[in-house]
Amino acid sequence: MTARLLPALLGLMLILIIPGTAAWASPPASSESSEESRHRTITSSETYMPLPPLTATVQANRRARGILQIEAGLEIEDPRIRHRVERYMPRLRNAYVSALSIYTGMHYSFGDVPDADRIAQILQEATDMTLGQEGADVLIGMIIIHTD
Repeated sequence: MTARLLPALLGLMLILIIPGTAAWASPPASSESSEESRHRTITSSETYMPLPPLTATVQANRRARGILQIEAGLEIEDPRIRHRVERYMPRLRNAYVSALSIYTGMHYSFGDVPDADRIAQILQEATDMTLGQEGADVLIGMIIIHTD
């Protein structure tokens, strides 16, 4: 037993003694670079506002079978509406998640291709209703179904 343990302990000591050999010894990645990689700019437009990823559970036979994930953004020309969207973002996220949950529960059958036009329509309706006005156009970037 000690014959097998000795090489492992020596290897661990070398990792601890020699700087830069352990993964934890390297400096941590800055939060800015990880934040930038998650929210990469897909356009140089000043009027485009990316949304955080939206998700809803996909069910079949009364059990969760996967997750619908959508990456989208808003095209907003008016700076006043943009400021309103920034203030209303928690309400907008709630409206989006609720609308997507209704879509996956009532209008989507597990295994089918998601209807991008219908999803864009329900997200646009949720946006207009939450803001109380038009002027923020929903743009869909990607729709993915993750399954078990």
